[in-house]
Amino acid sequence: MNEDLLSKYPFLKEGLREFFSENKSLEDFLEENEDYLNEVSRDILSLVDSKDVRLNYETEKRVKKYILAKILLTYIRDYFVSAKYAIKERNALYENLTKENEDRVIIRIGKELGISMDLKNASFHIPIPSFLRNAVVFNDKELKLCNQEMDNGNVIASREITSKILREAFYRKYMKEVNEPSELPEEVSNILKKYANPIIIRGEQIKQERANLGPLNKKAFPPCLSMIISQMEKGANVSHPARFFLVTFLHRIGLPNEEIIKYFGEVPDYMEKMTKYQVEHITGTGRGREYSVPSCQTLGSLGLCYRETDDLCRTGKINHPLQYYKIKNSRNRSVDNSRPVNRVDNSSNPKKE
Repeated sequence: MNEDLLSKYPFLKEGLREFFSENKSLEDFLEENEDYLNEVSRDILSLVDSKDVRLNYETEKRVKKYILAKILLTYIRDYFVSAKYAIKERNALYENLTKENEDRVIIRIGKELGISMDLKNASFHIPIPSFLRNAVVFNDKELKLCNQEMDNGNVIASREITSKILREAFYRKYMKEVNEPSELPEEVSNILKKYANPIIIRGEQIKQERANLGPLNKKAFPPCLSMIISQMEKGANVSHPARFFLVTFLHRIGLPNEEIIKYFGEVPDYMEKMTKYQVEHITGTGRGREYSVPSCQTLGSLGLCYRETDDLCRTGKINHPLQYYKIKNSRNRSVDNSRPVNRVDNSSNPKKE
């Protein structure tokens, strides 16, 4: 097996067969690779804390750490935690695919991920159902079906488009596999427990920090969000970045999806089914990945910052909309302060004992 190929694509079945033989027990594999397991635990913990992690190791280490991470995440079975790691692997795959020189390798990766593609005239022909199932990146016009050239039930895709489709297919498959209910042998669970516990504890701490944002208080909304809501209430078709920001912000402060969807009821292009799908995608309640709230700097670059209209923003001390909300909310607890918002969060799985 080509080692360079395995170091770039450690999920290939050849890697599993080469480094995790069928006649070796899971317990033996974990015990033989506890040093790597310890590294994997630290990597996942760093990603949960939004720190960067390097994945480009020599082949054996890369493949073994990939396998060990998958085992550990299957034990933890927490959408929030697994999404952090899956996104890192997803992005690494995308980077490698865009640099891949061999078309046959891309065809092979597609087959591994359940997408049967053909190569014709230097373009990849992807079946429409496979394309639609994986063309779910919010606000990516390149992936809209109406912008594609088609031939006999297939989308004719460039290398860039194909890489994006395979990237999403990998993410969907990975998240499904590590979050499916599964029973591990007791001796395996005993090994994994000490590596999983710090990750579980940190994940719960982060969720608790979210709860500390307090009850929903519209009076504490930052001016950028208030402006978007005002425009939507007047029936304006606000931009996709504005809608994305609104969904991430409302989800982050604890509003259930059903309540978030109501904000879209007055926009001219409102379609309940599509809005529900997009809200679930952004909040992670449909696929597991949860997008972050854009920073003030990002909102400014998108033309969505109204700093000059607000005294607190003008101080220059605010660099994130959630920071604004937390400060304002702590000053005014006069609304709905009897109880916190009822969150809807797929990531709240029971802890392993």
